[in-house]
Amino acid sequence: MSVDWSYFNKYQGIDDMYLPRSGEGDNMATQIVTAVTKLVYKWYNDGDVFDNTYTLPGWANDLSSYANWLYKNCPPAKRVLVGISACDTEGDYEDLLKDLADRCFDEDLLAGYAEKPVVDSIYTADGPFKFEERYDDEDYDEDDYPYEDEYDEEEY
Repeated sequence: MSVDWSYFNKYQGIDDMYLPRSGEGDNMATQIVTAVTKLVYKWYNDGDVFDNTYTLPGWANDLSSYANWLYKNCPPAKRVLVGISACDTEGDYEDLLKDLADRCFDEDLLAGYAEKPVVDSIYTADGPFKFEERYDDEDYDEDDYPYEDEYDEEEY
């Protein structure tokens, strides 16, 4: 899947201003930018979605806490995130992420949130979005995942 960098590059100034080097930052604006950036990055890097209980299966990483935090704490994000239930294709999900960035990376919105202290944590938020494992231990068939144990950690 290729990233439409020309689209997301327009937010470089927002990233420079609000994206912390590590963690979620020290105000709500940095939390918003961190959560949205993680959702965008994990989609284009790994194919992960923030709720894999609908049509799009996602991959292996649980991103639901980022979306749940945004849903609870950033009203413009809430209106976009509920659209996950209507995402039938990768293009639909990419459009959702672009809309999320457009709404959340608004300079006036972020300036207001920069005045507010950190609220909870983007890493542990509960809410309506879910991640479901693709198999249970008892249903796990090693033959379905032949490359999973390819590297033995003890060798390194």
